[in-house]
Amino acid sequence: MITSEKAIQVAKEYAEEHQRGWDHDYQEAVKVNLHGEPVWMVSTSDIRYNKDLPWFIEDLPNPVYYYISMVSGVCIAIGNRRNEIYPVKNRNI
Repeated sequence: MITSEKAIQVAKEYAEEHQRGWDHDYQEAVKVNLHGEPVWMVSTSDIRYNKDLPWFIEDLPNPVYYYISMVSGVCIAIGNRRNEIYPVKNRNI
């Protein structure tokens, strides 16, 4: 089983590798079950800088969730709302 700190690190690495936004000031991991598998649901904001609308990144961030398997320690799904979950293909499984 991996720790919540490790799950946050895996989610951050996944976000960087796939060029998804990541809020460096806010991350939270909670234990949930996804299709019967124990996972860490890492929540953060999908912040991307927009030079034309710099206020946009502070006032209107989008939520994003990364689902990290507690067993294998890899990102198995992502979502932008708690009820919208999209499985991801992972080379490490």
